[in-house]
Amino acid sequence: MTFSKIPEYLSDHTFGDLDDLSVGAPFLRERLRGVHHFGRKTPLVPKPGEAVTLYAYSSSDLPVKDLWLRFSINDWRDYTEIPFEPAEPAWDTLLWGWINEWRAQLPAQPAGTFLRYQVYARLPGIKIGALEDKLLYADSQSAQSSAADQFAIWYGEDGLPEWSRSARIYQIFVDRFSPGEGREWLQQENLTRPFGGTLRGVIDKLAYIRDLGFSALWLTPIFASPSHHGYDTSDYLRIEPRFGTLADFDELVSKAHALGLRVILDFVANHVSDQHPALREALKAESSPFTAWFQWDKWPEYKGYFNIPSMPELNLTQGSPAREHLFEAARFWLRRGVDGYRLDYAIGPGLDFWVEFRRVCREVNPEVWTFGEITRPADQQLSFAGGMDGTLDFLSCQALRETFAFRSKPVSWFAGFVQASQAYFPREFSRPAFLDNHDMNRFLFAAGGSLRRLKLALSWLYLLPGQPLVYFGTESALSQTMSIHDPDAIGFDQSRLPMNWDDIPARCDLARLLRGLSAFREIFPGLVDAQWQLCALDDEHETAIWGIHLAEGALIAVLNRSDRACSLPVPNLDLDLAGGVVDLLTGEQASFRSGQAQVPAESLLVFSAVRNT
Repeated sequence: MTFSKIPEYLSDHTFGDLDDLSVGAPFLRERLRGVHHFGRKTPLVPKPGEAVTLYAYSSSDLPVKDLWLRFSINDWRDYTEIPFEPAEPAWDTLLWGWINEWRAQLPAQPAGTFLRYQVYARLPGIKIGALEDKLLYADSQSAQSSAADQFAIWYGEDGLPEWSRSARIYQIFVDRFSPGEGREWLQQENLTRPFGGTLRGVIDKLAYIRDLGFSALWLTPIFASPSHHGYDTSDYLRIEPRFGTLADFDELVSKAHALGLRVILDFVANHVSDQHPALREALKAESSPFTAWFQWDKWPEYKGYFNIPSMPELNLTQGSPAREHLFEAARFWLRRGVDGYRLDYAIGPGLDFWVEFRRVCREVNPEVWTFGEITRPADQQLSFAGGMDGTLDFLSCQALRETFAFRSKPVSWFAGFVQASQAYFPREFSRPAFLDNHDMNRFLFAAGGSLRRLKLALSWLYLLPGQPLVYFGTESALSQTMSIHDPDAIGFDQSRLPMNWDDIPARCDLARLLRGLSAFREIFPGLVDAQWQLCALDDEHETAIWGIHLAEGALIAVLNRSDRACSLPVPNLDLDLAGGVVDLLTGEQASFRSGQAQVPAESLLVFSAVRNT
């Protein structure tokens, strides 16, 4: 299949177009050079009393003499060192060189232990004669321990909160969702200015959100901020006045809980606003105690998030006052009833910070759910296990967009992706899956306005393991007028148009679909742990059939991505049909005759089945 919009396709993803070989290949080569750990360990989240195997890697362009593990259980007042043992090297064609694997074993630790560690290599000096070894730390490639990446393990007894496993999340961009009953939008033209969404507007729509079948809502940042989006916090302990008051927030949480809705807040730890009082104090004098809050090139020149001066990066190393302030902020909102945190740009603060953040949160609310925004390869995402309960599933988002919006990948590629992804990520690692969000083109826009493609992708979103996450306005076919990459666009704000409440009656079929998909998910909660089996595949006709084995039974899923109806033989799989054939897009019974499923164009059919005994 030929894709006609290559430039848009290759620029569709938020933080890097790694599927573009001109970008992905250099990224991988650079990533593999040097000494790395990437937080890789077995088991992924160690329990008290379990020994842990750690893995590290070095490229052959370095004359690594040996590799060492340095760890401490008392905040580095003293430490222990253990050598890594070399494993079998592997040839890497991309680097055109050897990758050496190393392994070390951490001794078992009792419950409640907070263990920090670093990994470093010794390299021979370059002088002839009395050689002095040089140190190189993973993953920063720093020669100094103070600038090196620090890893951590918290040996706790807790696991994934049970409520999170069946969560269905509705994402609300607060400024663009609803101004509240009896209020109008502030304006309708300037996308960089506030539109007037409020917490009161969210309160007024809680029953509406619950009626769509959602069990949780994720609010984009609501803390005090000079911007409409809130990703540049100026006060973590205060509600942005445009959104409302602390009393409004308390009412929102109380009423949401009464309706069975969990509340998840966006938490930005990597950076703050340049209007933050701590930065203002730090800029008054280099000797200010607030200079320790931030990262500096050389005072008064601070480091900014993606070099953006209005977003100074925080220093979140161990003992930093900014680190402790963020921990206290997390406790503050949890004590007011917050159920979870979506962790913005989680790759920035690093694993050590998030492991302690998770411990701090669990001490206040043992059922808190945390998941991070990490737009990196799968192995790096998984390395954050133990620091958070999971990561947003950007990989499935990409796969769903490429398969159903752009149709740039064949059905066989999608089938392979589903199989590999489910085999790689453990079920105890949360993977909230989504079609779009506030940082990318809406799915409907990417699909050329095709509602059928949107419905098909939504059906898949609810069928796949993980927690379905839907961006506000999807149910009303909210789209945008131009791509976020258009030369005339105002960046990401093109995908942040205000909610089109007046269009909902005309789009009631989308709302009906979401309600039906949620009901389907409640009937089959075992989808989060399901075992998938690919039974039939036909790229030419764009069809595929899967068997989905659940604790409570089994399903057969039939995909027809083409624009032509077809008749497909359904394999027996030792299953008897029970309950007929359901079209997930319509919720209606579909035709099934003589072992043949009659599959409409661009459809996903699901057969409810029981095992033949």
